[in-house]
Amino acid sequence: MNTMLTSKHKARILALTGEHFDELHAMWSRMFEPQACEDCLARLEDHVHTFYTDLRKETSDKEQGILSDTAGLRNEASGLMRLLHKAVDIGERPDDVPLDIWYSKLEKYIEQLREELNSRRAEIRELLQQQQQLCDELGERPLSLPADPLPLPEEMDTFREHLAQLRGLRVQRLRDMDELRQNINKNIKLLELQLRTDSEKQLLNADNQKLTPNSYVRLQEMDREFADQLQDLIDCIDEMRGKIESLWQRLRMTDEYAMRRVRESTSYNQCTYDILREELERCQALRQQNLIAFVEQLRIEINEWWDLSLKSTKERRRFTTYYCDTQTEDVLEQFEKELDNLKEFYNSNRKIFELYANRGELWARMEALEAKANDPNRFNNRGGQLLKEEKERKTIMSRLPKIDQQITELVQVYMSQTNTPFLVHGDDILERMSADWERHHQSKKQPSAQKKDVSNTSGQMKPPMVPLTPNAQKSNRGIHGSTSSLKKTPTKVNASTTAKSTGNLHKRRHPQHHNTNSPQPAAAAKRNLITSLECNNAGRKIGVNGQKLLKSPQRKVRVLEYSVRRGKGSGRPSTGSRNPQKMRPIPQIHVRPPSGEENESPDEEVGDLEAVVAI
Repeated sequence: MNTMLTSKHKARILALTGEHFDELHAMWSRMFEPQACEDCLARLEDHVHTFYTDLRKETSDKEQGILSDTAGLRNEASGLMRLLHKAVDIGERPDDVPLDIWYSKLEKYIEQLREELNSRRAEIRELLQQQQQLCDELGERPLSLPADPLPLPEEMDTFREHLAQLRGLRVQRLRDMDELRQNINKNIKLLELQLRTDSEKQLLNADNQKLTPNSYVRLQEMDREFADQLQDLIDCIDEMRGKIESLWQRLRMTDEYAMRRVRESTSYNQCTYDILREELERCQALRQQNLIAFVEQLRIEINEWWDLSLKSTKERRRFTTYYCDTQTEDVLEQFEKELDNLKEFYNSNRKIFELYANRGELWARMEALEAKANDPNRFNNRGGQLLKEEKERKTIMSRLPKIDQQITELVQVYMSQTNTPFLVHGDDILERMSADWERHHQSKKQPSAQKKDVSNTSGQMKPPMVPLTPNAQKSNRGIHGSTSSLKKTPTKVNASTTAKSTGNLHKRRHPQHHNTNSPQPAAAAKRNLITSLECNNAGRKIGVNGQKLLKSPQRKVRVLEYSVRRGKGSGRPSTGSRNPQKMRPIPQIHVRPPSGEENESPDEEVGDLEAVVAI
């Protein structure tokens, strides 16, 4: 397309030039002779050549200017990109892009870089200005930002965070200094003081917005100073109030006006201090007049606190003034000092004393339960008492080690702070607890050894005597009665069965004296005893007024020996003469029914039934 346009313009220029050349040649031919006409044509050629030469030179200069400006733009772009930390390659001009168009593009791009650079520099100047203002106000050292090259984005973020911290510090310092001024003014008012210098007044002025470290530190010092004075005043007021209350109790004060005046002064200020000091001086004067009564009262209180803190006799005797009969002001002061020390010691270690007292109660209860466990009457289990005691004993045994651990931890803290053992009744509390457990273990071993000795001795005992039976009575027949009359009586029992019953009774009374390889519990011994008695009396279940005997597997049976005493007859047994009028009746068995009680005393544990032979 461009080639066609160029050819067209070239053809038109050539045609225009030929047309003008022909017109000029015709005019010069009419005007001049041939030689002059030739000269005019030569000059025309020179003019044309000069024209094109000048035009070409002008165009070349124009091209060089564009190239030079383009090179300057490229250099400027490199500097801007270096300042802005950008790495963009502009590249070379394409062949098909004219110089002026390439120059225009470069100029637009560089204009954007210039705007970005100016914006970054303006932002940096603003940030530096804000920093300078905050640093001047807060007395902090400013941070610097590089100008060539410009700060990196990370550096700018760090600087912005620094400015945010300075702003936060300013807000916090304003708040802190305002609070300090309020506290100082409040304490000054309570202490009823006046500011001494103008600088202090200026610091406490709310309109003063100086946030420099010196002002802040000075306010902090003033706040601590007046706060310490106020705390001293508070401690002094509390101490005087405690002394006044103690003196009132010992003096048995009845002055309602003075007491009401003190009790209504509840604020911590100079006015309250003056009122309490006046009352304390008055009470101390009264105390001096009643010195003997005061000393005796302190003596009683010291003795009570000795008991609370578990002091031994040796420790008590160290306070020799306690046993002094002189009553002077120095003695009174020593008594008061000793009482204060005892109170402080007890209150600072109250937790240890409370835990130790709780441990003593649990220990006493544990020993009482173990004593009950060794009591032979423990089988009188009314209302599940054995189960309750066993549960309580397990609870105590689980709580005691925990309490010991707590006491040990607290005592170790006490020992680390004082480098002295914690004494109760003159002994180290840790050694005392260890001795308690050692003594408890020894006491548990002794009954086991005693039971073992008794078991070895009882194993060699002879079996109980067999009760009389009808077979054993054959050799002792008298003239009254016969063996046939005793067939339905309770005395007619088999010797082996009776021996078996008494043997079970022996096992019941001495459960530990039999075969140790297969021991039977108490309940099993009871069942065996009852079973044997039921077998013996299977054919004679009779009772009072024809009632059947009550069966209760929980009853204990007493086995009695039944015997028949024969009276003397008038005739000889060999002659067979008998006196039927003087014959004794057959013994009748009266069985007492069991009572409604489920448990009886240890004397009645052997049986629930008693057979009474009425002759």
